[in-house]
Order: sequence, then C-alpha cells, then structure tokens
Amino acid sequence: MLSLETTPTIDQIKNAAKRYAIIGVGNLLQRDDGVGVHAVRALQPLLKSYSNVSCIDAGTLSYELLEWVASSDHTIVIDAAYMRCSPGTVRVFEDEAIADQFKQATTHSVHQITLRDTLLTSQTLYSKPFAVTLIGVEPEAIEWGTSLSPKVNAALSSIIDIAFACLSSDDIQAYKPATQKDAR
Repeated sequence: MLSLETTPTIDQIKNAAKRYAIIGVGNLLQRDDGVGVHAVRALQPLLKSYSNVSCIDAGTLSYELLEWVASSDHTIVIDAAYMRCSPGTVRVFEDEAIADQFKQATTHSVHQITLRDTLLTSQTLYSKPFAVTLIGVEPEAIEWGTSLSPKVNAALSSIIDIAFACLSSDDIQAYKPATQKDAR
C-alpha cells in the first residue's frame, strides 16, 4: 500500500532493483502549465544521490521522452491536468486510468503529440512492460507568466510527498491521498 508514512530511506531507494524516471512536463512560460517542471526541479537535489532514479525536466518535449519511459520500470509524470476540480487539486492516475482520463486530449498542431500518445508509442515500440503514474494538478492560470498561481504553488509540497511515496510502493491504487482535497 502506498503511504506517505512509508517514505523510503535513501538506502532503500538506492538498493531497489527498479529504475524510476520522474518526468516534469509543462511550459514554464504559461504559469501553472509549468507545475511539472517546477516539481522536478524541487525533486532533483533531493534525489541526486539515487542512482536508480532519474529526474527529467522535460518541458514541452514529447517523442524525446520515449527512451526515458522505455528505460525505466516505473515512470512518474508530473503535469498540469484539466480534471474539472478546484485549482490546486492533486490527483494520482495509474496506467489505464491515464488513458481513460486523457483520451480527449488534443493538440494545437500536427507537430505536437499528447502525453497519452507518447506513452502508447513507447509501449508499442519497445514492447516492454512498465508502470506509469501521473500526478496531475488542476491549474488555475494558464496564461503568460513564469510564476505558479498561489493554489498550485501550495500544492508543490504534496506533489513532492506523493512522488516519494510512489518510490516506496507500486500499489498506487490503494493510495487515497489527503491531497485529493483542494490544496487551499
């Protein structure tokens, strides 16, 4: 069971057989859209000594992420997500729930692909089983600017706690975080 009370020690993570990729996605110039990048930048110094955990500031990359996803046993993606919740709400999705939640995702250009497309392509190309967890954060402000809105900024500590909890367990479905409430 995934629990914040079972946050792993450095030795437990270093000695784990699994490889993890924590990918922060988003555009830093679009305020809350950059929450994934802000979160990964906060996680990088905390996880730099973990040889089996890679923190990737992906920005708006798409197909470039395929090898990161394929080379890990468990990919944790942090991104802004429209979930019809109050701004700052944090939710955790796993594997098929990601596809279900974001099947309507669209792009603005034929040169862009969605996160869902990236994950499906990686599974198809590499034919390797791996787990995917999405930590989604309901944005408040997707507009020009580089700072997070107060509600999304307040959710950063919860996002970091959830990312650490994901490293300690693969049973994400059993986890019902208090952070699913609005982070106000």
